[in-house]
Amino acid sequence: MRQWQWAIAALALIALLLIAFAFKVYGQTQQQPTQLYEGVTFDASLLALDKRALDEAYHERMLRLFEVWLSSGAPPDAQNFKTGLRITRRAYAQARTQIETREHQLNALDQGQKP
Repeated sequence: MRQWQWAIAALALIALLLIAFAFKVYGQTQQQPTQLYEGVTFDASLLALDKRALDEAYHERMLRLFEVWLSSGAPPDAQNFKTGLRITRRAYAQARTQIETREHQLNALDQGQKP
């Protein structure tokens, strides 16, 4: 009987390790940002419009977050507002970084360097 207990315990440990590994792999794939400009040709004038659109989208999203927070009675914990703010800022930073990277690549091409 004792031998079966060890076998069950060993199988349970292996199952837990596999689950932990699956969560680790899933978490790593979730952290990699989407490549917004993959397969898109370089265009300086459109890049300027992208910057402007990003700023306007951020502003509109912030207006909407405040509107929802205020219309829900401005709860003191503001949990939904904080979550929306965190998501909005993360997405803004991600897009802004990719626009800046794209801008540097475009400048390098203009100067005859490899991007």
